[in-house]
Amino acid sequence: MSKKRKRISRRRLAGQRVLAHVSTHHLETGAFKPVTAARRFIAEGGLVPPALLNVRRNEHTTDRFFWGEKGLFSAQYAEENYFLFPSLRAIVDHVGEERLFEGLEALAHDDWEEMEEYEYAFV
Repeated sequence: MSKKRKRISRRRLAGQRVLAHVSTHHLETGAFKPVTAARRFIAEGGLVPPALLNVRRNEHTTDRFFWGEKGLFSAQYAEENYFLFPSLRAIVDHVGEERLFEGLEALAHDDWEEMEEYEYAFV
């Protein structure tokens, strides 16, 4: 039996393209939990939103956070809901929606479109 392909979310791909225009900071957790390390880094550095924080937990695991004007969020949440953050909407307006999101339709197919494409028979 073939392996089912994971569906790629257009909204998340669009969010990844928006977050590519945000500054990224890399840090180690040290003795703290990843969220605590991120919050301390923000407080000590006076970091201004928007920013991405890659917090390395150990040699295998890295946690990603988004620092926005509304607080600290997981980067995945920010990718999926980029339109909720005013600073990310400003990036979309500045760069241009057409230019930023061009080609997304070709990368991610809808499940129903894929079924029609392969002409699955439902019996």
